[in-house]
Amino acid sequence: MAEIYINTNSPITHRVFWQGEITASDAVPTVKVYDVTSDPTISPAVSPNTLLTTLTSTASETDAGSYYVNLPLSYTQRQRKFKLVWEYAVGASPVSHTSYVDITTPYTNIYEAMNELNFGVDASDPNYKSYEDVKRAERFARKLIEDYTDQDFFTYDDVEVVFGNDSDILPLPYRITDIHKLYHNDILLVDNLANPVVNNWLYEPMISESNFGIRIDRTSLLDNTVYIANGMVPPTINDTYNGMAFSKNVRYRVEGRYGWEEVPNNVQLACIELMKDYFAKDTVWRNKYVKNIQTFDWQFEYSGDAYTGTGNQLADKLLGAYVLTQMVVF
Repeated sequence: MAEIYINTNSPITHRVFWQGEITASDAVPTVKVYDVTSDPTISPAVSPNTLLTTLTSTASETDAGSYYVNLPLSYTQRQRKFKLVWEYAVGASPVSHTSYVDITTPYTNIYEAMNELNFGVDASDPNYKSYEDVKRAERFARKLIEDYTDQDFFTYDDVEVVFGNDSDILPLPYRITDIHKLYHNDILLVDNLANPVVNNWLYEPMISESNFGIRIDRTSLLDNTVYIANGMVPPTINDTYNGMAFSKNVRYRVEGRYGWEEVPNNVQLACIELMKDYFAKDTVWRNKYVKNIQTFDWQFEYSGDAYTGTGNQLADKLLGAYVLTQMVVF
């Protein structure tokens, strides 16, 4: 699947294959663009069948039968997924081809990584690496980091369902930055996206200090004791949510913005370290699970740690604090 970095508009390429050969189409293809982002917090939901725009592709000057389009920059300002339908004709026969592209946040600045890794930008430089080569290395590193930490280091809208445990804190499995809506057994408690904000609850939810949960602030709370002491009848909603805010075995649905607003520095450093591994000559051997290589003059054997974590000891140390199974999420 193609990827474009957020806030960029790198070309998306398509090659025309006809009867087993690459060939030019009768005319340059047109490309229909659809937003197929899975975002459960958007209301009304994104319709994958709604046509956003139709683009006219450009023929490659060097590769016959190769065409490309550039998405408008306004489409790449956040994490999204698009469906592209390429339409053209070959020998008067109509052809339609569907492809997908992800708008992605890199875990390090590509140009800073090139400088850090001492890659040349001139094709005559022995250390030359093309922009596409470095992008593939960053993607390799990013996927290793996400697999090892079980986290995504960008912001995205999502829904998490968790159960309360008679506490004023509701732990979440992933980092949250904004609360959009909160439901108690499918009953809407809070809607921060509404104008004005809707709060059908006794409490005001807020992000916990670790960002891995939500909690309530009791400093200005009027519970039943305060109402009774002042000779007033407590509101009936208090009877539903008495005691701790998040009741035991009650299902809470938390719609919100999750992830990280900025890629942490250690994650960026680990990404560069793993990009270095991508270009290392022994990567092929490790990917084949080779444990021992020996000749008449020398031999080497990989540590078992090469097949756990990211496979890179320094990267694992840099990422250790971000592995979810090792984090305190309250």
